[in-house]
Amino acid sequence: MSATKRLPTYVLLAERIKAEWISRPGARPGDKLPTQHELRRILGASRPTVAKALTLLAAEGLVESRQGSGIYLRSAPVAETRTRLLSFIAPRSHAPVVLRSYHGIEREARRRGYQLLMASSDNDIRHEEELVEQHLQAGAHGIILYPVTRWRHQVSDDYLRHRWRNVPIVLFDIGQEEWERPMVLFDNFRLGYEMTQALMAHGHRHIAFLHLHEDYLHRSIHERRAGWLAAMQDAGVPVPSRYLSWITLSQEALTSQALHAEEVAHRLMELSPPADALIAWEDNTAVAIIRALLKLGVSVPEQIRVAGFDDLETSRFFQPAFPTSQPDFSRLGEIAVEVLDSWLSGRQTTPRTFILSVPVMWREPRPVRRVIPKEGGTIVDEA
Repeated sequence: MSATKRLPTYVLLAERIKAEWISRPGARPGDKLPTQHELRRILGASRPTVAKALTLLAAEGLVESRQGSGIYLRSAPVAETRTRLLSFIAPRSHAPVVLRSYHGIEREARRRGYQLLMASSDNDIRHEEELVEQHLQAGAHGIILYPVTRWRHQVSDDYLRHRWRNVPIVLFDIGQEEWERPMVLFDNFRLGYEMTQALMAHGHRHIAFLHLHEDYLHRSIHERRAGWLAAMQDAGVPVPSRYLSWITLSQEALTSQALHAEEVAHRLMELSPPADALIAWEDNTAVAIIRALLKLGVSVPEQIRVAGFDDLETSRFFQPAFPTSQPDFSRLGEIAVEVLDSWLSGRQTTPRTFILSVPVMWREPRPVRRVIPKEGGTIVDEA
């Protein structure tokens, strides 16, 4: 397959626009292009594809958008306006933490004079590799990669170990030392440690951790687990052996991100000694497990307190409220651009790992409001 055929559709569309409007005989700076609606009709392309093609042409300094007026050929020489491209590739483009990351990446990239391409790998490693290739062919000078979580057996033959060794690729939030790439990460060991300390400070001693298959290399979760164990040991609180392997989720459940919350709740209730707290993977997982526990008649947090991570929107108004964390994904995105810019400018040539701390956010459920009938009126009692 030729390199041209491997180019993404929006890049090919940009080339058509160049040929038919920008490079045509008689074209002059300041000429107006057809509207996006007209381009969709003429070129037979979707609205997102046309928009991405125009963004690419703007990044190359060939066209400019005038608010409320349209798209025009640049009036300044291309050599004076050409802008460098960066790429951000993530597993799921609409995931809340990815959107937070994008805001920081885009803001810092724009401040430093870069335009940004973004794409979703849909949690598929092969598609991730294809996107890296496509974005490099489209002119990206460097890539911020939020990698798909690998299984252990995939790491040795991973494309990140063998391809594009001279291309600046910064790993975001998740990474492996074997890839020998710069990484920007959160301090998840410390976060797991401090979450466990917070639970113990509120009287919990039998604290369980929702385990992840040891061969599923989700670095953040494994480091939080290590922090949980270290905090328990440092506090002199024994961790029962049963707590170290109380549940094993299937590979299918992990890769599809499905969580059998009711199974988790049943296994949790079978632990001996009985658990009084559980540290879940993240907030959505915590919500699902809390609902399953309530369905079983378990009082949360009185009998079992569940903790999550990431301060996701779905948890902010959920009751009963539970502890979480406040990772600054926007700031991590800014740091990733700083690291990438250092590589592109030659200020950094050796892969380094940059670690950002994460605070614990303690949440308590709101008091239950009970309306008590009483002669002559009612009394609202906040228990």
